[in-house]
Amino acid sequence: MWLRVLILSVLVFVAAFGAHEVMHLLVIYAVGGQGSIVVRPWPMGYVNLTIYALHAQPAQELDVVRQSIVNFFGPFLAAVPLAALLWYVREPVPFAALAANVVILVFYAVVELGDLLLEKVWNTDVSLLTTPEFNYGVPLAVIAITVLAVSVTSAIQGRRIPE
Repeated sequence: MWLRVLILSVLVFVAAFGAHEVMHLLVIYAVGGQGSIVVRPWPMGYVNLTIYALHAQPAQELDVVRQSIVNFFGPFLAAVPLAALLWYVREPVPFAALAANVVILVFYAVVELGDLLLEKVWNTDVSLLTTPEFNYGVPLAVIAITVLAVSVTSAIQGRRIPE
């Protein structure tokens, strides 16, 4: 049971992450900019390793207000269809996977907006916020907590989650 929650949560995360970047691009155009989705190298902050990630890149730098809109609404709008699906899903495994990914996308909306405001408005650099370890570690923790919660809830109720 826990394995199904884990696998489905990771699969939904992959799709949600792609939707998040596409929504960033959509919002870039909506605020009057132009851009593209690129694959960029992303050096890890705490080990000497580089991974690659999708990134919606404006063609020209946006002002703080428009960039704030892009940073928040990219992941937030990607969360909306998943949150809407929660209304209709009754099975515990897909419900848990969707709920975990809604939380992850809201996390990205808050962190991306917060990092921009810290840096551009309050002249504060919190480099942890832009490391891959943080940006993938927190979602991994959300998925792990979801797996644990579903497993504990199932054990307390004394029944298995239906196959």
